Amino acid sequence: MSTWSDLKNNHRLKNIYDTRINILRLIREFFWSLNFVETDTPIAIKNPGQEPYLNPVPVIFYDPVGKAENFYLHTSPELAMKKLLAAGYEKIFQIVKCFRNYESFGGNHNTEFTMIEWYRSPGKYQDIMDDTENLFKFVGEKLNKKTVRCNDKEINISGKWERQSMKEIWQKFINVNLDDYLDISSLKKLAEDKGYKVDKADAYEDIFFKIFLNEIEPHLGNETPIFVYDYPAQMTSLSRLCENDPRYAERFELYIGGLELANAFGELTDAKEQKDRLENDKKLRGELGKPTWPVDPDFIGALESGMAPAGGIALGVDRMVLLFTGAKDLNEVIFNSVSDQLSN
Repeated sequence: MSTWSDLKNNHRLKNIYDTRINILRLIREFFWSLNFVETDTPIAIKNPGQEPYLNPVPVIFYDPVGKAENFYLHTSPELAMKKLLAAGYEKIFQIVKCFRNYESFGGNHNTEFTMIEWYRSPGKYQDIMDDTENLFKFVGEKLNKKTVRCNDKEINISGKWERQSMKEIWQKFINVNLDDYLDISSLKKLAEDKGYKVDKADAYEDIFFKIFLNEIEPHLGNETPIFVYDYPAQMTSLSRLCENDPRYAERFELYIGGLELANAFGELTDAKEQKDRLENDKKLRGELGKPTWPVDPDFIGALESGMAPAGGIALGVDRMVLLFTGAKDLNEVIFNSVSDQLSN
């Protein structure tokens, strides 16, 4: 809980909020020192992304005569920032409020949350890994912290961070060669053999995460942060396929203390392939009974105009603050969180 009265009367919560403000300043200093441009894009958008498992918050705008227009609060500034890359910007970042419906009000989630998103064009997803590691070390140095706390664990962020492929960690933690489970039927059998209930409607990603979230994720980043890279191709719609093995895609996530902090891509720039993938995601949304909207034609037009190879990432600022402060949950690092407002 972090309301005005909490900050006024609770020294520990006041220190957490002061650290949050400081971290936001340090993030900007880090990117400015690398000559990144801070961008500003709309929060309310007509055509959000097509991620089947994300739920944008709907809003209605009215013009002066009362005509209604349906918009959504974005789940990420990703599409808008890629349009800026197509316009010629090369190194950009944005600290922004994002919104996702059907999230828990507390723990590691909040319907409204703060994200830092950045892109390098030209750039590779390996460059984004370097940026991310350097950002945490920069903030840690300024805060005089070589370790962070998560799930009652002390994790060293000052040394060399780990980088392992998704295939490597499946082999390491559950002795499974992921190459053998890249189609839904084989993965379904593996999950059922392990005792998981698999529904008829479950997509590949649903089944994958039944295993991953229970048997692998809790072990990730418990001693030092780890980048897990190269996800099965069917689990990502916005990233390039790996040149050396197109069964996998250029995607990575950062884990610290078993907590996922960031999601990144080597960005897909082929307009036709991107449109086809997004149309498939839109179809899946419909099959799941979720609202649908057109694939953003302006985004596809931006890709058609030409966009240099790029790498990009979305990193949760609230979770970053959680680690550096040792707070109990996101309600302690967000001022007037959804949970706080509902309880007042």
